[in-house]
Amino acid sequence: DDKGVISTKTKLDYESQKNYTLNISLSDGSTADYATVFIRVTDINDNSPVFDTTNTTIAIAENVTVGTHVTSVSATDVDEGFNGLVVYTLKGGEGKMDIDSSGFILLQKVLDREEQGFYNLTVIASDQGQPARSTALNLAIIVDDINDNAPVFSSSRYEVKVPEDQELGSVLLALSAADRDAGANALVTYQITDQQPQTSSPVFLVNSSTGQLSLSQRLDYETINEFEVKVGASDGGQPTLSTETLVVVCVEDVNDNPPEFSQAVYDVFVFENHQKGSPVYTFSVADKDEYVMVHENFVLLSLEPAVNLPNPRKLRPDGTILVTGSVDRETKEKYELLLVASDNGVPLRQNFTHVSIQVLDVNDNPPQFTRAQYSASIHVAAAKEGEFVLSVSATDLDLGNNAVISYSLMNHSDDFHINNGTGEITLSSNLGHITADTVVTLTVVATDHGVPQLTSNVEDINDNAPVFSAWIQTHLSAPENAAGLDLGTFSATDLDIGDNALISYSLQDDFAGTFHINSSTGKLMTKKSLDREVIDSYKLKIMATDSGKPPQSASLVLSIAVEDVNDNPPVFPQKSYSVTVRENEPPHVILSAVATDADIGYNAIIHYAITGETTSFHVGELSGDIATLQPLDYESHSQYMFILKAFNPGEPHLQDTANITVTVEDVNEEGPVFDQSSY
Repeated sequence: DDKGVISTKTKLDYESQKNYTLNISLSDGSTADYATVFIRVTDINDNSPVFDTTNTTIAIAENVTVGTHVTSVSATDVDEGFNGLVVYTLKGGEGKMDIDSSGFILLQKVLDREEQGFYNLTVIASDQGQPARSTALNLAIIVDDINDNAPVFSSSRYEVKVPEDQELGSVLLALSAADRDAGANALVTYQITDQQPQTSSPVFLVNSSTGQLSLSQRLDYETINEFEVKVGASDGGQPTLSTETLVVVCVEDVNDNPPEFSQAVYDVFVFENHQKGSPVYTFSVADKDEYVMVHENFVLLSLEPAVNLPNPRKLRPDGTILVTGSVDRETKEKYELLLVASDNGVPLRQNFTHVSIQVLDVNDNPPQFTRAQYSASIHVAAAKEGEFVLSVSATDLDLGNNAVISYSLMNHSDDFHINNGTGEITLSSNLGHITADTVVTLTVVATDHGVPQLTSNVEDINDNAPVFSAWIQTHLSAPENAAGLDLGTFSATDLDIGDNALISYSLQDDFAGTFHINSSTGKLMTKKSLDREVIDSYKLKIMATDSGKPPQSASLVLSIAVEDVNDNPPVFPQKSYSVTVRENEPPHVILSAVATDADIGYNAIIHYAITGETTSFHVGELSGDIATLQPLDYESHSQYMFILKAFNPGEPHLQDTANITVTVEDVNEEGPVFDQSSY
């Protein structure tokens, strides 16, 4: 201006023009002077740093090593000096990355995409001006997946129960494995790697994509009841990673098997004199299923039309067939039966077997003559030695040797002879010594060859009752507390033969099952323990009855004394006694505590003893009388307590105890006494 002040007309910009040159003149109207003015623009921090980066999204593999160059950024500041000096700082990255002074972003820690797959970074470029100016750049870091995780099953071991009749193709279990990777690295496929026990073809299949385990072969609990299947899960990475799990398949039993007999047909043999109630044969039955066969599920059926005969068979719960009636080969020699066994399953299954019971012969029939009497006439004048007179014949219902008959004369005859095989009677002399009409009576005996031999000469009538021997000891003794005692065999005899001499034994009263007699042998046993303290003797009547029609019987009365055993302890009538004794009384009996013993004799002897107090009192060893040993003093001992024991001296040592309380009664025996002799 006219004052020589140079001023700016517009805002200066150091970054656009740093220097100006002005030519100025000074004139007074006549003369002029000229000067050059050099103006230098001083920089101020009026520009922020500017990034030249255009790619703000960077991908990096998760397995890169620490120190790897992730990316770099570059920023410039058109200012000069400190105003244009750019430094970088990094925000974000959770400490995994850092930036150096050149703008290089470096990896500081190992990455794991499964922990964090994305990072937001902010790079701040700041100049060093006063005040400083800065610019921020946002970067997105994407962590690319690496196949560094194998699939993981939800369990290391699975267990599934499958009934053995499960339908083919049904899904047994859905397996699941997860892979923390991504994409193809996390794509899981399933496959069966092993099956134990091994089979010719796989029993199970697994869906490669869903993991569903299904059944491909029929199961059979009775063949294999448990499988161990290893299932692998593999991902789609390169290289592939895989893992395995164990599936235990427990095959559950289904009642698909009937009971099985050890034989398809049973041929059983039994003698016709088999004792009623005794076993004939025990059948063996097995069931492959878990359902246990209970023996009550046996049923015995007849394969024959109903006949009017006693049922000779019954099945015990353990599968044993018993004879329940009279078995007579001469009446029926074979029984055809059907044995049915059932299990306890659902549904119930049955099986059957044929049972043929063959009755074996026993020599239980004597020979029987075809006629009750035989007669013949002989002309003595023409009689010659060896001449045939007549023939007798007998039959035997038994078999084999039991039915082979030999004939003989009961009494020897000089005139007649009998052929022991044919029964032909012939003359053994010419009868010259007979001069008049004579009737000769011969008794022929027919004997079979059985064991024992049975004979017949005249039809037997049941005219003899059984007889007990007079030598039988009828006074017996038996110890108490013992069961199964053999008291002896009490048998009778019968002079008849055959069924008329077949004796069975019974008890008129068995005292509620205490005694038992073998119906065939007469052997007498105790079935229950005797107790002398309840009943000390028995009158037992044994009946012997033959099998004649009508039957005849005899009886034998036994007197059985029960021997005492020391099985009862002494017993006090009360558990505690209390007695009051005046002090200063001379020694005397203060209490008689008597125990009792249910046994007898030596077993009932009771001894007494005191426990706990022996200086002031005494008890009679056998009487139980408790006496004082000395006068008692109330002032020194006002009460005594001790135990009285009653025991048997023998073995076992049985005892009882009672608590004794003796209270000493005070007697006014001392006058008042001054504390001092003088005051």
